[in-house]
Amino acid sequence: MKTKYSLFVILLLIVLYSFGQERVVYVDFESSSFKNNPTIPFENPFIIQGEVFKDVEFVEVEIFNENSEKSIHTFTWNRGDNNNTETFSIVVPGILKSNSKYDIKIKTYKLMSNLQKQSLADNMSQRIRHYLLSNFIFNGQSVEINKSKKTFHGLQVLISEGLTHIRTKNNIELTAPSSLILSQMETQREFRFNDFLKKTKVFEKDSLANSLIDNKVEHLVDIIMAEIMPFINSDLVQHHRMVLVRSVLTDKEPFTMPVNFGMYAWSKSVDINNTQIKNLDFTLGVGITVPFANRSTLLSKSKFIDSYGYSIGVLLKPVKDANGTSYITPGIKLPVYTGIGVRFFKVIRLNAGILILAENGVQDFTKLSILPTAGLAIELNLWMGIKK
Repeated sequence: MKTKYSLFVILLLIVLYSFGQERVVYVDFESSSFKNNPTIPFENPFIIQGEVFKDVEFVEVEIFNENSEKSIHTFTWNRGDNNNTETFSIVVPGILKSNSKYDIKIKTYKLMSNLQKQSLADNMSQRIRHYLLSNFIFNGQSVEINKSKKTFHGLQVLISEGLTHIRTKNNIELTAPSSLILSQMETQREFRFNDFLKKTKVFEKDSLANSLIDNKVEHLVDIIMAEIMPFINSDLVQHHRMVLVRSVLTDKEPFTMPVNFGMYAWSKSVDINNTQIKNLDFTLGVGITVPFANRSTLLSKSKFIDSYGYSIGVLLKPVKDANGTSYITPGIKLPVYTGIGVRFFKVIRLNAGILILAENGVQDFTKLSILPTAGLAIELNLWMGIKK
């Protein structure tokens, strides 16, 4: 029994090690291509590597469906303080589909100096000021912001576009403009001061209104920039170089059948002298799995569980009770199990199900009994000789 368990554990470790080896693809920045592989893996992690100068602090990889402009996945490499290498490595998890084409964009970034960050802040405040001034209105009777929610959305777009080519090494989140800014705009949406200017001449009224608008705009600019500055004061990097590797094909998926081999636990009771005696044991079993077509939302977000499905198979030895009586499935001469389970790390399946049993030699299917079982198995997708 110990030898049986030891062989199972050794096989499990070998399989896990082999699945832990990740393919590496190398970026050629001059030719905008991958040097060594015309295809990349699907549903398995791989590493994107490339040579960069020592002053490159940040690398971003974006994955697009072929000819699409919307990124579906983004991964980054952030140089550590003690890293002086001229190579970056980014791990892409097993998220791509088989026999599909993707466009992959690789962008490098260099650290911004304090002078560059100050210039960025000045430029940003100036753009915000001009934008707000263009959205304040004086109609002769009141000063108001033209559609505050629409103006707020436009401000969000302006700030986002102004920082399109900027990233932060510190993972400082940009919160500007916050709900506080929208609240300020709602407050200032309509400031009526007709009573205040009743006796004021028209040209003086215009001058006072313009002065009032300037003060309100400066107040908003100060608040907005106060929200932006923590981001600007972080370790910012600026876009330096970009390559786009087009139409990268993933490997073709062979037609496979998930076959599992593992240990199944069971407990068979027998009545001896009006006392229930249980025989708990583990038996090796083999089977196949039919994956469920759709994954749940929970499993789709899991990093460890990749599929679940219905399994059926046989134990390699009969089940025996404490009296030594053997139990099998009639017509099979071995115990048949069936159940539902999940697969971890693309290779380990945990099943929970039942054994369909009858005493050895009994051919009457009306005397079948059901016995709960649970199993832990190694599952491999065996190629059936056909590619999808």
